[in-house]
Amino acid sequence: MTFNNAFFFVCFIFTGFVSAQPSYKSSPEQISETCQSYINTFNQRLDQLLVTEAAPSYVNVLEPLDDALLEFLNGGMHDGLMRNVHTDKAVREASTTCFLQAMSVFTGLNMNRPLYQKIIQIDESDLTPEQCFTLNYWKNQFESSGIGEDEATRKEIKALTDEINQIEQIFQQNITDDVRSIQVKASRLTGLPQDYVDSHPADEKGLVTITTSYPDVSPIFKYAHDGALRKEVFIMFDSRAYPQNKDVLKTLLVKREQLARLLAHDNFAQLNMLGTMVKTPENAKAFIEQLSAAISKPVEAEKAQLLERKKKLDPTAVAVNDWEASYLKNLIREEDYLVNAKEIRDYFHYDKVRDGITSLAEDLFSLRIESCDCATWHESVEPYEVYENDKLIGRFFLDSHPREGKYTHAAAFPITMGKESRQIPSAALLMNFPKGMMEHGQVKTFLHEFGHLIHLIFAGQNNIALSPFQSESDFGEAPSTMLEEWVWDYTTLKKFATNSEGIVIPKTLVNKMNRARYFGEATSVAYQLTLTAFSLEIYRQDPQKLNLNAFERKIFQQYVPFPLPESSHPYASFGHLTGYGAKYYTYQWSNAISEELLSKFKLEGLRNTQIANEYRHKVLARTGTQPASELVRDFLGRDFGVKAYADRLSQKH
Repeated sequence: MTFNNAFFFVCFIFTGFVSAQPSYKSSPEQISETCQSYINTFNQRLDQLLVTEAAPSYVNVLEPLDDALLEFLNGGMHDGLMRNVHTDKAVREASTTCFLQAMSVFTGLNMNRPLYQKIIQIDESDLTPEQCFTLNYWKNQFESSGIGEDEATRKEIKALTDEINQIEQIFQQNITDDVRSIQVKASRLTGLPQDYVDSHPADEKGLVTITTSYPDVSPIFKYAHDGALRKEVFIMFDSRAYPQNKDVLKTLLVKREQLARLLAHDNFAQLNMLGTMVKTPENAKAFIEQLSAAISKPVEAEKAQLLERKKKLDPTAVAVNDWEASYLKNLIREEDYLVNAKEIRDYFHYDKVRDGITSLAEDLFSLRIESCDCATWHESVEPYEVYENDKLIGRFFLDSHPREGKYTHAAAFPITMGKESRQIPSAALLMNFPKGMMEHGQVKTFLHEFGHLIHLIFAGQNNIALSPFQSESDFGEAPSTMLEEWVWDYTTLKKFATNSEGIVIPKTLVNKMNRARYFGEATSVAYQLTLTAFSLEIYRQDPQKLNLNAFERKIFQQYVPFPLPESSHPYASFGHLTGYGAKYYTYQWSNAISEELLSKFKLEGLRNTQIANEYRHKVLARTGTQPASELVRDFLGRDFGVKAYADRLSQKH
């Protein structure tokens, strides 16, 4: 993980802690002043560290560096959050400016030769394994970032890195700002759940507004009988931030290629794979091809099923389009598996889902989670505190519903990193769910993001504040992906999934859901592999010669199960092209790891608290203190690989 990616990866009141609860009411002017203050303070502390005459040691170099970065990140991550959530555009813009300044300071560490010289002089002989891991992490960061280059080259690397950071923010902001909408006659909503219809009243002209927010579009794709409406909404959704992000992405590719060349790599994908479990673009490519081969037959089988069902609606049909897949899958689940998605969603009201997920964390890990009277940035944000044996160990904030100017996808945003006896960890979940009934898939997404939250809190209980940064960047999704399994567990669901009459979700219905669970998975994975291959291969091309639209068509034709509409350009709103870069394979890689982690839970029971706490202490709490592969091996008691996941995908469901 580079410094840049580490900082990007991260969306109190206690005696002896380094900071009070952040303020979310600052004006743009106050934000700018605070920004300069925490940057100046960090630079002063770094200068003090560098002039220390004592022989360099872990205690007088890396510990004070960790403390200084802890306070610095309090400010930087606060600005990173505000630019994604605040209702005032001026505040968002001021926070963005400050965030970029903070990132420039943070990434500038890898060009600091005096600091590097101190670090490489630290004697490892008396260090703990965790301290050795941290020391070697920092050495690798410096050495892979160009510390050995001459001064002119280092300046060029720094300038390019700052420019790349700015381009990334523009790309992301274009996605956030481009919320599109159409108006349609209310009669075209036939097939949609009643609560959806009720929440989209017609205006005086009899027209209903549908936006590109997730609560608007997802039910359209799944339930709307009007195929033309599904197509129109699909193309609108898949065209967000186009054409404005076309040139932005092209510039980003050029600059990242230049950076990679300066650091003696053939392309940015090679640079981006440093510090990962997969290690090289070639290994990532082989992994993609392994999964693609595993799902080839199931994909064809599912496509045949979908086409057969479509022919009942249109006997002349010869192919299934992307905007039809979700609708047809839902029909097949209803008819062949007797699973009614509208019936299922009646048991998943947002309030009950939220309470059920927090209760699950309490049960698994022996925690107490309570709502708190903590400062927030919007009246809809729900703040909580996490206790273990009456000790406060973390805070989190649920920002769960769409609003103007807010981040449009779903992600966990750290607010403060944790450090034992210094500061408790805190984070915000930025999501875009309806306030009422949720799809079962949205419940899974909620649980996934909550997995990031729990991971951050547990990893923030040691005495290395930056330990979550130090783990391999392609491991971070595995714990969250694993937690999705509990959304299929009846013992878990029956604790919170009740309808408006208080009736618990029937076990027979959950059994049906599980029987239908893997139908449609092959084509869904194929789409994910399309994005995975696109993110990898686009960073292995010569960007000067690259035609983005043609390249997108080429990759989609090779991997995607359904044809891409001519007017659709999903790369323009593919936000992971900045944060993950070439590493979108991380999601499928994490599925493979989580398959292994789950094997122990399935053997002992999903709600086995002994296994859950063993998992917490052997994997989550030790993240970034030794290689992730060793953590997983320690938990499983054996080596692991990706074969189990590929084998399951190859089965016909």
